[in-house]
Amino acid sequence: MMRTWRMHAHDDEGVFTNLGARPWVKLHGLRLPIVPVDVRQVAADDPAATHWGWLKTGADEPSMIWPSHAQFSVCFPYGYRAEEEAGKGRAVRLAVTRVPQ
Repeated sequence: MMRTWRMHAHDDEGVFTNLGARPWVKLHGLRLPIVPVDVRQVAADDPAATHWGWLKTGADEPSMIWPSHAQFSVCFPYGYRAEEEAGKGRAVRLAVTRVPQ
């Protein structure tokens, strides 16, 4: 089942980082604008995919969302595949778009 979540992110000239609830994004203390974004789960091979994220087993929304595979991968000391094999969650591809204001 593909889902969509409304989150906030720093907008670094069209690259969205530090996704989550607005207070979490603000906590990073960056001087980049904080904007609302739609985060949509997409198929792994969907060309609309812009980010990688982690959907923890039992969680309602993804976390550790990054615009590159390298940034996402370093979140896991033994690699995300080891965490998947242990049943802790799964990597998901996400399409992140700014919400028009």
